[in-house]
Amino acid sequence: MGDSVRTIDECLSVRRGHLFIEECDTVELVKEFGSPVFVLSENQLRRNVRRYHKAFADRWKEGEVNILPAIKANWNLATRRILTQEGAGCDVYSPGELHAVLSSGVKPDLVSVNGGGKSEEHISNCIKAGVRITVDDIDELDIIEKVARSRRKKAKIRLRLRPDFPNLWQPTGFANELVPIDIGFQVYKNGIPTEHIISIGKKALASRHIEMTGVHMHLGRHHYSIAVWKEVIRRYVDLIAKLRDAWDGWTPGEIDVGGGIPSPRDPFGKIMASTGENVLFAFLWSGMLALKLLGDKRRYQIISRLLDVFLGRKYPKKNVPVIERYADHITTTLRQGLASHAIGTGGIRFQIEPGRSLYGNAGIHLSTVLKTKYQTSPVGWNWVLLDTTYFFMTGGVLENNLHPFIWANRADDKPVKLADINGRSCYADRMIPEVRIPDIVKGDIIAILETGAYQEVSACNFNAMCRPASILVCGSDAEVIKRAETLEEVFARDMVPKRLMV
Repeated sequence: MGDSVRTIDECLSVRRGHLFIEECDTVELVKEFGSPVFVLSENQLRRNVRRYHKAFADRWKEGEVNILPAIKANWNLATRRILTQEGAGCDVYSPGELHAVLSSGVKPDLVSVNGGGKSEEHISNCIKAGVRITVDDIDELDIIEKVARSRRKKAKIRLRLRPDFPNLWQPTGFANELVPIDIGFQVYKNGIPTEHIISIGKKALASRHIEMTGVHMHLGRHHYSIAVWKEVIRRYVDLIAKLRDAWDGWTPGEIDVGGGIPSPRDPFGKIMASTGENVLFAFLWSGMLALKLLGDKRRYQIISRLLDVFLGRKYPKKNVPVIERYADHITTTLRQGLASHAIGTGGIRFQIEPGRSLYGNAGIHLSTVLKTKYQTSPVGWNWVLLDTTYFFMTGGVLENNLHPFIWANRADDKPVKLADINGRSCYADRMIPEVRIPDIVKGDIIAILETGAYQEVSACNFNAMCRPASILVCGSDAEVIKRAETLEEVFARDMVPKRLMV
């Protein structure tokens, strides 16, 4: 095989037929740490946050730029420490995430606590810590006022806005229904409906116990398009200007644009049927009666041939823009929009909360082939059974992700057949369906890419399966940052009444 090196990206490469992450051979990682296992690149994570900050700081000179990575995407304490060392803030949702952030040395004024349904205790902890509270609910301000008054402290808040986007007719990636972003955003639960925002803002500005530092808006991963982001920022600024007029000239000191920028090999929504697949299955369905006239054997032969010819999911060259392009268009549109409404930009702090695009390509998931299986009739098909499951990547299942993959120990082998790559749960567990693979055998190792965000943190114990470990690689070093779960821990929360122990 020679000693050639094929570079895949900044942290992944193929050497002598094996996949490497940084300077670590993934095959050797499986030997040392077991399988399945999540693997994260420290250097890639550092590169990502530095690139994010440079991209936006170079283009927003009016004030401070803060990168607030969404900890929900990856709440390993080790990865959060890395981002703290890099000067990053944090987007927080739950009390547990707030605990993780405060124990990881993040500066309080760089913490944005988002989400609806905050308890009084959670709000009290936020005020005590001095973090920004992003107000999400209609009655949340009253709770904040009450707690701040009792603590004799001033709560620092931002209001989460919900602009209207009537021009966004692109289909949203957040709904199984075919609906435009406009409607998809309207039914999304978070944020204060615009009809309530003026009165809530007036109340906040009049309070002696509340400081309203700015505004917040989160699009989410509806669409990767630059045009979508530009329209979102325009509508956001229009709403800010409307509020300025209603609030006696108040303007925000901080403008947070939330998150939703995709990762480089964006797997989001890719498992949904393509146009070609829909046409194929529509033909098979409509032609089923006609094919039956040929007899079952001939009908299955035709179906099998059609599947083999037309299926095999492709990973086209990505049209996801680079971070610098997003930064250019977001900051330019924001600047121009504020100027058009005569809102001064001097001193405004710009904040963005990336999750998937910051963590995604820093992580891979390694798994070993347990079994292979095939049939030639009535319809030819192949199955590869892994020692992992899509229940360890539940976030991806909910988002219909189709993750790119590489056979870690056979990275130079060419695909020769169509197969489903399945997980080991009793569900269908089609982790990577309808793809072309080499002649895979028991013991081969697959590396599932773009798993640094929303995957390991969403793992669950279906079938009483123990969740896998996570390891961090830095150069040629590899360390456990979250150990594998034990069977005893899976059942540790169970309480069996004494009357049943007879």
